[in-house]
This record gives sequence, C-alpha cells and structure tokens, in this order.
Amino acid sequence: MPDRLRALAERLARALSLSFNALPALVLAWLCLRIGEAVHASSIGVPQATLFGAGLGNDLLSLLRFGFVFLLGALPLALIPAPRWRTFVLGLVWSALLCAHAALLQYHWISGVPLGADLFAYSGTEVAATVSGGWSLSPLLGIALLAALAVLWTLLSLSVRPWWPRAGTHTVTVALALSLVAFFLAPQRFAPRVAHTDADLAYLSNKTAFFIDNNLARLRNPDDDAAAPRVKAQAPWSGSDPRYPFLHAERTPDTLGPLFNVRPNAPPPNLVFIIVEGLGRSFSGPGARLGSFTPFLDELAGRSLYFENFLSGQGRTFGVLTTVFGSLPFGESGLAALGDKLPRHDSLLSVLKVQDYRLRFYSGSNLEFDNEGLFLRHQGVDQLVSEGDFKPPYQRSNDWGYADRDLVEMALAREAQASAGPYVGIIQTTSMHSPFTFPGKDDYLRRVEERMRALKLTDNPVYRNGRDIFASILYTDDALRTYFEGAAKLPGFENTIFVITGDHRLPELPMDTRIERYHVPLIVYSPLLKGPRSIRSVSSQFDIAPSLLAFLAKGYGLKSPQQVTWIGTGLDTEESFRNLHAIPLKQTKSEMSDFVSGTAYLAQGQLYTIGDGMQTDRNNDAGALARAQAQFRDFLEANGTAGRSAALLPQGELRMAAYGGERTLRGTALAAGAGDLGVTGLRRAAGSGIVFEATFTNHGVDTSPEFVPLLVVTNEHGLELNETAAPGRALAPGESATVAFRPDLRKAAPGAYFVSVLPSHPGTGRPLGVGQYHVETRL
Repeated sequence: MPDRLRALAERLARALSLSFNALPALVLAWLCLRIGEAVHASSIGVPQATLFGAGLGNDLLSLLRFGFVFLLGALPLALIPAPRWRTFVLGLVWSALLCAHAALLQYHWISGVPLGADLFAYSGTEVAATVSGGWSLSPLLGIALLAALAVLWTLLSLSVRPWWPRAGTHTVTVALALSLVAFFLAPQRFAPRVAHTDADLAYLSNKTAFFIDNNLARLRNPDDDAAAPRVKAQAPWSGSDPRYPFLHAERTPDTLGPLFNVRPNAPPPNLVFIIVEGLGRSFSGPGARLGSFTPFLDELAGRSLYFENFLSGQGRTFGVLTTVFGSLPFGESGLAALGDKLPRHDSLLSVLKVQDYRLRFYSGSNLEFDNEGLFLRHQGVDQLVSEGDFKPPYQRSNDWGYADRDLVEMALAREAQASAGPYVGIIQTTSMHSPFTFPGKDDYLRRVEERMRALKLTDNPVYRNGRDIFASILYTDDALRTYFEGAAKLPGFENTIFVITGDHRLPELPMDTRIERYHVPLIVYSPLLKGPRSIRSVSSQFDIAPSLLAFLAKGYGLKSPQQVTWIGTGLDTEESFRNLHAIPLKQTKSEMSDFVSGTAYLAQGQLYTIGDGMQTDRNNDAGALARAQAQFRDFLEANGTAGRSAALLPQGELRMAAYGGERTLRGTALAAGAGDLGVTGLRRAAGSGIVFEATFTNHGVDTSPEFVPLLVVTNEHGLELNETAAPGRALAPGESATVAFRPDLRKAAPGAYFVSVLPSHPGTGRPLGVGQYHVETRL
C-alpha cells in the first residue's frame, strides 16, 4: 500500500509540475491577446504609453490569483501515463481558455462593458441581444487569437524537450500556496492614477478574471442588488465616476456613410437643420393617420432618408436644442432652464466649431424663451438671428414673432451673403403654434378643404375644429418649399445635408396614444445621397448628433471627443421595424414618466408594447415591466445628478480622436425585444386573383407559441379595408412556413393600398413578433 500511495503521489506531483513548467507558454499566448487588445484600445483613445504595462500587470496578477486553478486543475492529467499525451490534453484545455478569453474580449469591444454578473440579471438570449447587432469576430482579434494559439502550441511542444527548465516539487508547492493567498488577499485589479475614463479602466481588467470575480461575487450574495447595477452599467447614463454618470467612451457607428456618396478628399459637407414647430407624424408623411397635410415634405421625403418611426425627446419645445445637438439629459425642467448654471458639456455644435465650422441660427421669435439663446451662445454660435433682426416690410404675425415664410426669406438672404467655408445652419419655425395666425390665412383655410377632398377625407370634428391648425401646417409646408427652391441656388448646395424634424407633435390635435406626442418625422435630404430609403427602425433625436459626428469623422476625417455624454447611440438605418435603443421621454418641463426600451414602452407606470407605426398595446409581462422600471430609475437618478452638477464631464482640454474601434448601436440590454417570430418576403403572388404570400420564421430556440397569421389591408390614409386570417399554428425552432392569403377586395376601387402581415395572438390579436408592415400594392 505505501508503494501505491507513493506512486500516486509521484504521478500527481508530475502533473502539477507539468502545468507549472508549461505556464510560460500560456503567459506568452495571453500576451498576444493583450497586444491585440492594446491595438484596439489605442484606436478608441486609451493611452498605451501609460497603460499597456498596467494592463499586462493585471494579466499577471490574474494569473497569480487563479494560478492554483491551473495547477490543481491539472491533477487529472496524472491518469494519463504518456508525457506527450498529457501535454496534448493540457494544450486543448488551455486553447479552450484562450478562445473563451477572446470571446469575452469581443463582447467587451461590442457592448462597451466587460461581461460579468449580467448572466444572473438576464437570460442568455437577452445577453446575446446586447451584442447581436454587431457580433462577428473582429479581424484584429482573429489574428491575435491565431497568434496566441500558435505561440501556445509551439512552446508546449518545446516544453517536453530535455533542455526545457523544470521546477522542483518544493517550488511548485510554494507557488500553489502563494496563489491561494493571493486569491483571498490580493486586489482583483490595480489601476494607475492616469486611468480616468471608463475605457481606460475596462481595458486594464483581465476579462476572464473579471467574469469569474463578478460571478463569484453574485453567487456569494444572491440577494443583493447586483442585477440592477448590471443593467445600469451598460446604459449610456452609467459612467464609472458617480459625478459624471453620462460620461462614456465614444463608440457611435457610422450608419449614414454607406448611404452617401463620399468622395475622396472632398471638403466636409454643410449641415442645415430645420426644426419645425409641432410637426407630427400623424399628419405628415405616407400613411399618416389624419392624412398628410405636408405635400411638399412628402415629395421631399421620397428623395430622402425617411425615418418613419422616429421620436422626439420632449413633448414641448424646451428640450429640442439640447436633445438634437447635444444628446443631453433633461435635468429637472430641461437642461437649458438652468440658465447660467448650465452644466459644462460638449455638443455637435461645439465640436464642429473647433474644427472650423461656422454656426448660424435663425428664428422669427424671442431667443430668450426656454433659454435657447443662452444655450446657443454656450455652443459658440457665430450668428443669431431672431425677432429683433426683422425690419420693415416684415410684420409680426402674432406674439410669437414672425411667420415662417418671412423666416426662410431672411435665412436665404443671410446665407447668400455668408462667407465661404463649412457651416451649420439652424432654422427653427413657429407658425404651427397657437394662435396659428400667419399672412394669407384665409387662402390656406380654403386649401384645407381642397386637401381634404384630394385625400378623400370625410368631414368630422377633428377637421372642423382644427381648420386653423391644418391651415398652418399647409402654410409652413409651403414656406419650406420656398426655402428649398431658394437653397438650391445657394453656393455649396450640392455639398449640403439637410435634416428636418419636428420639435414634438403639436398637442392641439387629438392623439390616439400617449407616445404619439413624441412621434415626429425625420427627413435627411442631400444631393450627396446615393438614393432614397424608407426606414422603419426606431431612432430618436438623441441619436442625431452622435450619428452625424460619426459620419463626418469616418467619411471626412474630422475628429470626435474620446469621451462623450450622448444619451443616443446613433441612427438606426435598418429598413424593417426594430428598436435597439433605450429612450427617455420628457413630456413637459415638470413631468417625465415615459421611457422606451426595445419594444417596451413605460408610460406613467403602465407597460405597453410598441410596434411599427408607433402602435401600442398593453403588455402584461412582469419581467419586462421590472426591467423597464429599473432602467428608468437608473436614468432618473443620473438625470438628477446631471441637473445638480456644474459639469457633465471633467474640466480639461477636449481630447479628440479619429474614428476607429469597435462600435455598436446597442447601448444597453433592452427591457423587451420584438420576439422570436418574424415575417419576411411579403409579396403579391403571380397569377389570377389577389393572393399575397409571406414567410413566417421562428428564430428562437424553443417552439413558438401558437399564433394566427394575419393580413391587414389599408388605404393610403390608414383606413382598414380588410382583415384576412390563416389557420393558427406553431413553429418549431428554426422552422419557416410560407402562408398564402386571399383577401376579398372586390369592392376596392383601383389605386394604391398598403398590406401588412403579422403573427397575432389567437385571443387578443396583438402582435407576437415582428411583422412586415405597409408594403404598397396597386389594385
């Protein structure tokens, strides 16, 4: 028996020694991944001259703290008699470890935060959703991983040679003891004082050690609030420094560049923003619920990027400038309401100002209303035109100031005299505001009747009681036609990008849903566009500034701040419906109870599901409600801090960097997704009769719930003409099924109609996944 025990002890000692003696191979392989991480981090502004050594030191610290796992984990190798086979099995295990570490790096590069106890707060599907929009192995990471595996196997093959240094049993025992002591007593990570930003601190962490430490902490304390910070840690308002909760690394992707003709060495384009008072989606654009009263904007949208499911950040004008140009939080009553206590921040305007853009703002109203003038002066706007600059023959149209046609004429005249060079022009209209008075109103009241007849709208109280409002909409639309006709004659027109949106949907017309208050169009028009596109994915005004700056940085070589305080993560240009954003919404200066996260819409404590067209339906998912509420609470806490702070970012020189690094639209794990059921390929089948076909697919890992394939036909005004349902069914994981619909449209007059298909709940009819909506067909 003693001989057997002695022999077993010797085999175990050999296994421990094998692992210990081969550790240099793992260390050098890990170094390859750290070098790849350093190259990536430097592209997003992490200073490698001061932090590379610290990052490598943290890798070695992690190896010391978890070295006992490598040593004790090698004990089963004692069962393998041949030394070369023991080495081979050890190599397989360590190769798997390197691949797992590379996967954790990829997750961090895409999501912006290391993966840790998130696994306890969300399902695997929800964690995957954080990165699925941009998940593909980075070429840089692929090269680093291949290099790491090559180094590992090369050195392991050499470690069996007689000349390879070998430690004795005593040395291995001491190393094992030191590792155990370090695991319990050593810090998880150290950071030099020069590491300030989230990106700096995240870079320093060894991602495998971070993952293990966070999950061990969560297992030791299963009832703590670890889940909530994980939601918070991925959000744009959860910076590591509690003084600056909105401060985070810039990682907005360039989603606009592929849609523009960007010529090599071309000068950066001019930007013109037109913020239309009260412009809402329910009376502008194709399929508008009340009919479209903006014929010119509709025509322009047909030549533009048209965002159909777009949200303002506010229900009144008070927040539009800070939202569109700064992607900034609101504070208690709108950030600009803080006046001289406006927190220090960067914005699209201030960043372009330091890169030789001239900034000009035009309004026919009083700039001190809502402290707009103060905010614009803080951004460095060079020329502010307001009501005091209008001289005879211009006449005030009401207490708000001068009418929109006068405004655009003033803007065109000033732009014709402006000096050459890139510029940002901002035009803010007012005529679509009570009391809805403007020159030539009687003529436009008659035109309301003409427009209603053209749209074949029946007379009802909405139109009878709102004739003044609809007249003002037609008037402003004509003023914008005048502006674009004149702008086309200005120097630089061919190199100008025009951005048109509403500050909010005017509240005087009745709304079907609460979110309609925020549902506004976004039109991006430019002669530089490759072609028009209708975009159904959800974005908001918080996404405009980050996207434009990313576009200018990647396409024209401008620089952007390394650290930003954007709430938005960028415009989503996907043509089908989806929402990758978390969007806070503030209805008035004193009321904020709306929050959108994925397809979850939290409104005054009630949860809804949003769909294409910003349609809403009650949602009874308690888990989604809890997640949305947690995210909203985190935002409110950060928003309160911002409103009480003197600055949203540390004082110091603005650190700028070129476009680079891994970037993603996904800023946080969302409270709810659209579901695993999806519809594609909606089309009219060839042959006689009216038959539509669509393909339903279950993208999930489980069998889908039973659903009813539903087809809905509407006219151009959104009036439903027909519903056709197919037999209910369920789909296995990965299964697809093509369904044919034969709607009865014999009474429909010839013309254009819109067809939508969705998977619907058998009982309630509500959507159970992502449908395909508003596909035009002609009868």
